[in-house]
Amino acid sequence: MRRVLITHTDLDGVASGALILKKFGHLDRVYFTQPHNLHVRLAGVPNGSTVYITDIGVNKTSFDKIKENVKRVLGSGGEVFWFDHHVWEESWVKELIELGVSLYVDRSTCSAGVVYKYLGVEASEELVRAACSVDLWLMNDWRGNFLSRYVGYVGGASWKEKALRKLAGFDGTIDSEISDVVEKAITKELKIYEKALKKAKIRECGGVKVVYYLKDQEEHLTSYIANILLSRYGADIAVICRRGSISLRSRTFDVREVALSMGGGGHPRAAGASLKPDLVRRIMYFLGLRSFYTEWCVNKVLKHLTSTQACSD
Repeated sequence: MRRVLITHTDLDGVASGALILKKFGHLDRVYFTQPHNLHVRLAGVPNGSTVYITDIGVNKTSFDKIKENVKRVLGSGGEVFWFDHHVWEESWVKELIELGVSLYVDRSTCSAGVVYKYLGVEASEELVRAACSVDLWLMNDWRGNFLSRYVGYVGGASWKEKALRKLAGFDGTIDSEISDVVEKAITKELKIYEKALKKAKIRECGGVKVVYYLKDQEEHLTSYIANILLSRYGADIAVICRRGSISLRSRTFDVREVALSMGGGGHPRAAGASLKPDLVRRIMYFLGLRSFYTEWCVNKVLKHLTSTQACSD
């Protein structure tokens, strides 16, 4: 039986995958992705596979393609197990269950907590607590900040898979390997924060203050960057733009509604969506003329914010 994992790229996603690995002992393929690319990853899953999807919700713009590939996998003798903690529409839940997906959506915990709870992974409480501490922004376990930095230290699938295998054996101890990586990560992190504070800009929409910033691909610290910008500028919403997608963070607004109107999803205080710039903006981005891309990005958010939050210029 071919066992395939598709999971998110952050600590919660990697920790969720680590619990799957710990439960079954091996994974034949591991894919790390963002929600807006889930259908692409599913398309690459071989027929007859047993698929585990963790820490990824549904983006409505790609839901039909997701269903097509789920049908293909199930129709070829495979199985699909899906564990998540984001906000789902009831219709999505119903349709996937009717297709035959074993779906577990539980908003009371992080995704690692969902896997732990419903798959019954023994001796994993320490990892779940650390992952939930960061992902739910509880900040009640200092190890979560260490593990988050360890997972995000290097971009790319090879490092993420290394981290996943490391976390599968996590017993609650922050060892020297993790500590050494975190020390290097913090040095890089401080430079990223300094850059973000210098380059961030402010827009207002009907009294709603929006701080926005274009994040480089290697800057993985989305929630940390957003939190600093919200605090520094006293903003209501932080918009973190990047190539091909957008992240929204807030302490007071339901940014999921904004993301949903843009074809994305997530949590009320942390959400995101894909971005599809036209050819001219893509060329400008790759030529380094990124201010045009950034303004286009935030303008799209303001447009949808106007329709969902009743703000007006």
